[in-house]
Amino acid sequence: MTVYKGRPGVVLTEIAGEYVLVAAKALKGECPYVMQLNETSAFLWRQLGSGMSLEQLGEAVAEEYEIDDPAAAREAIVDFIRQMVDLHYLVTEELPS
Repeated sequence: MTVYKGRPGVVLTEIAGEYVLVAAKALKGECPYVMQLNETSAFLWRQLGSGMSLEQLGEAVAEEYEIDDPAAAREAIVDFIRQMVDLHYLVTEELPS
């Protein structure tokens, strides 16, 4: 099972009502220093902090946003994860099934 976690040194913070990811100086050149997130992306980022699988993320989003079918949110979640991995904000970990 693949789980996704925020990279050490990357934190989510709220500044003037806006959510942003901020990378520590040690990560300079490895990922963008700052990236703005919308409310849903910030919710996903917080869930990723506990090392959730794609299925678990779908369930959490469905519960938070009252979506009847967790699979319906999966495409957007996969896009978010892909973008965060491509930008090196997220790392993946394989756990035994």
